Amino acid sequence: MKLSFCKNDELEVSVSQKIGEELQAFNYIGMIKSLIENKKLDEPEIIGEFSESEKASILSMISNINNEVSDFYKEDDAHDE
Repeated sequence: MKLSFCKNDELEVSVSQKIGEELQAFNYIGMIKSLIENKKLDEPEIIGEFSESEKASILSMISNINNEVSDFYKEDDAHDE
């Protein structure tokens, strides 16, 4: 799953989830299901006039989520052995 962050002319940010080529409204349940199935989020799509710090913050958030999921599954695999 890829998250798509879009900033409009009024500087409002919306988040959608992209599954394959289909763009859907973001929801946490869908993200959790995707994380369970794929064990990671793809690099996000950032559309619009985001500052460099906003872009860095988004990328950091995705990286942190992926690291936590990766650590969870490493710990889970260690307990299975």
